[in-house]
Amino acid sequence: MGKEYLQTEINGEKVYIKKNFLDKLREVDAIIFDCDGVLIDIRESYNRAISETVAYVMKELTGPRFPENLASKEIIYLFKKSGGFNNDWDSAYAILMFTLCKLPEDFQEVFKKYANMSRHESVLSKRFLSVKNGIRQEYNPKGLNSIMPRLGDTLRQFAMTFDASGIVSMERKLMELPNTPKDFYGFYNAAKRFLSYPGKVVESILTTIFEEIFCGSQLFKEIYKQEPRLYQGRGLIENEKVIIQPETLEHLTFILGRASFGIASGRPFKLTKYKLEGLLDRFNPKALVFLEDFEAAEREAMKDKGLRVNLNKPNPFSLLRSSEELGPFMSALYIGDSMEDAIMVKEANKVDSRFLFAGVYGYSDCKGDVMRDFLKAEAEVILPSVNDLPTVLKAIKGGEMP
Repeated sequence: MGKEYLQTEINGEKVYIKKNFLDKLREVDAIIFDCDGVLIDIRESYNRAISETVAYVMKELTGPRFPENLASKEIIYLFKKSGGFNNDWDSAYAILMFTLCKLPEDFQEVFKKYANMSRHESVLSKRFLSVKNGIRQEYNPKGLNSIMPRLGDTLRQFAMTFDASGIVSMERKLMELPNTPKDFYGFYNAAKRFLSYPGKVVESILTTIFEEIFCGSQLFKEIYKQEPRLYQGRGLIENEKVIIQPETLEHLTFILGRASFGIASGRPFKLTKYKLEGLLDRFNPKALVFLEDFEAAEREAMKDKGLRVNLNKPNPFSLLRSSEELGPFMSALYIGDSMEDAIMVKEANKVDSRFLFAGVYGYSDCKGDVMRDFLKAEAEVILPSVNDLPTVLKAIKGGEMP
């Protein structure tokens, strides 16, 4: 593997450039960026929101004995490594469903009873409170003591079995686990209805709690035009830091000869604008693809053809749509931070072979593992930060790389 790459360092961090792609990298004249982990550091925002959403739901249902760190940084990394969990709501859902299915049978019976009783309650906060109160009145939480110490290790092993199909692979593997509920489908469907997932904010308990935790009370109200009902507090989005520097885009414009930048991300546009502010104006506005664009295209496919499609990564929809608006280009470099991004570029190349992938690892909680994943996936470029890209491209295009 090492012989296939040129290796160097920037500020003591490793950089890898695939030797047999040097000529194509010299042709790069368009760049498309992922957002989370590339433009914005989300380690203390989205990743924590997964963990805190799981902990909030389970503590409310089971009491304070539930471990806050069940969805650890390592486990979240394993979910994303599979290539099927680019959407953080999906990760929170999968962890919650696994956890509920591993709890004692007597808890599951009580949960299913009250989840089914409240299934027609359309007000999320009332449905959540109804199930919570029913469990608290009828179930003794001491029954959970025996399973809690092993739950994290079991979840870690479970997360290592997924593939790029995401929730589909999770559901398949969940059915194969030992000691699953006797009435698996009845229990699973009751839990799924209770969380009402997949579903939009203010339609789904899971996505609503997640976004209330992520946005915080004031921003949630501004974005979703609803008062937060289930969680009150400061939003984790306030922990985010912008990674990309204005100078980086200026240097890249000079190297490419023109500003030809797009974004292909599953993050909502309004939350991106909230953090990047005026920096977002440096990108081609027609080449910006966000969550709202995924959802609109999915609705259109259902309306026109009756097809239920999932256009989230690693589906190449966002990358192809962004590139269409960048004008004629020889090669487009996509900058991402996860295996979903690497897989997406491979899928895009089945349609249009002009895409290359640069994986950044410096803003991951498990950056050594991410770097090794990119090497295994044979990424064309691997570097610590998007801000190192001008240095790398300048050296490649200037012939400083042999």
